[in-house]
Amino acid sequence: MARRVGGAEGFASNKKAKKQNKLNTKRTIETRPIKQSIIIACEGTKTECLYLENIFTELKALHKIAVTSLVIAKHKHTDPKGVLKDLLSHPNYIDFLHKWIVIDRDIEHTKGSGHTAQNFNAALSMAKSKGIKVAYSNPCFEIWYLLHIEYRDTAIGRAELQAKLESEYGYQKNNPFNYGSEKIAIDNAAKLLASYPYTDPENHNPSTNVHELVAVLTGFKTH
Repeated sequence: MARRVGGAEGFASNKKAKKQNKLNTKRTIETRPIKQSIIIACEGTKTECLYLENIFTELKALHKIAVTSLVIAKHKHTDPKGVLKDLLSHPNYIDFLHKWIVIDRDIEHTKGSGHTAQNFNAALSMAKSKGIKVAYSNPCFEIWYLLHIEYRDTAIGRAELQAKLESEYGYQKNNPFNYGSEKIAIDNAAKLLASYPYTDPENHNPSTNVHELVAVLTGFKTH
């Protein structure tokens, strides 16, 4: 006759089984891959967005990431602090694993365009305090494009930079960029940053760390 388990012995057995189930559940959660997701707010409405959307399209085509995991925040502002506000205004921005803003130094011009140093530096500081990464360019995002084709370590303004890309390489501002080599751009951007004795995004023209954001996105391909 089978021995009936009951009383204190049966209670201990059930307790042990429940404990083991909790441990197994915990192990399953711990070994589950971290969901890759990213939200980005951009200063521009075309240039940066076109570039990023090309990368997004490739990731989606490779089925490496869900459509809802790659988000460009709704654009309302064209200054660095405003771009940060756009990201913070996204309903569930806090749920994304990676959070970035893409901004330009773009110094003030006599015609009223550009940003103050205070605005730019405040965006850097505020983003850091909230755990948000910043992909910056000095003078503007197009320096990242130029570095795909050539290395440049002498100062240049936004207008001169855009004119150079247009006249020498056939670049059109509102069209996707497909010139040169991304690997060369990454190497050139890293070399350029390393050439400065310290990090000073406001005053280091030219400079950009967009390659750091690109590295994050490229890393999605391995997940």
